[in-house]
Amino acid sequence: MTPSPSPSPSPSRRTDTRSPTEQATPSGAAHAELNGDLSVVVGSLHRAYDERVGATAVQAEIQQVADRFTGARIRAFVPLFVRRYAGARLRSLPATPQLASTTPGAPGRD
Repeated sequence: MTPSPSPSPSPSRRTDTRSPTEQATPSGAAHAELNGDLSVVVGSLHRAYDERVGATAVQAEIQQVADRFTGARIRAFVPLFVRRYAGARLRSLPATPQLASTTPGAPGRD
């Protein structure tokens, strides 16, 4: 019995020559949609926590959580995860008293 030749790749199948980073990075409309959704989450987290823990801490937490999903293949849920995980972490941080006392309209401000 003669061995059968190995099947050649189908002409309709293409090999993706992009690097893994390029493959994981959304392009075009998908990228714009993700950035738009993420910017909504970023704004929401800043509005909710800036006065309590400071804008720097909020931005650092958002960045740390978002970085965890940099190589995610499915990116549609990244804004949801950023909101959930960063929000949970920010809620667990102690309030920064000096921020509350220097906020316009805060009690104790002349």
